[in-house]
Amino acid sequence: MFKISTFLETNEGDESYVSLDDSLKLRGIFEHRKFTPEHIQMRITIKYNNQIVVGVDVPSGLDLWFDYMVAIEQYLESKNIERFYGIDPYLMKLVSINNNLVDFSIVGDWEPVEVIAQAVLPEKEFLKSILDGAEHFWGTLIKYKVFEEKELRKTTSKEEPKLMIEEIEKLREKVKILFN
Repeated sequence: MFKISTFLETNEGDESYVSLDDSLKLRGIFEHRKFTPEHIQMRITIKYNNQIVVGVDVPSGLDLWFDYMVAIEQYLESKNIERFYGIDPYLMKLVSINNNLVDFSIVGDWEPVEVIAQAVLPEKEFLKSILDGAEHFWGTLIKYKVFEEKELRKTTSKEEPKLMIEEIEKLREKVKILFN
């Protein structure tokens, strides 16, 4: 069983990250005058059967849910992907093993390679759980009307969270077709 959690960066007080599920503190982040929904600094943690796969020691990054969604889309096409994790020099890797397991890792993009996170996980359950986490993130942005109430650049649509949830549904359908 997976537990996926999202934490948003805050520069206020003693806490540097606030859980997506902490509604009181989250509202404060979204209402802060410097908050911009186009580039959200976040940390995503992943636990599998109460074992930490991606913990708080893994670097945070900008727009990580977008990276995970693109990684899943690429993985469904090729079963072996490597892409940047956030904007720092880290790579996320997904490699299929025996058509029912995935070797998931986050590594430094330098020599010698530093393994930040690594686990062999049940493929279908992992992909579904990541999509659930992404949907929770984008749904929270809709709930708090983050894209509706903030000034956005001309290149960013106020519909972005809804479009991302539509993309998640498309990916969910692909996962369902491939694994049923």
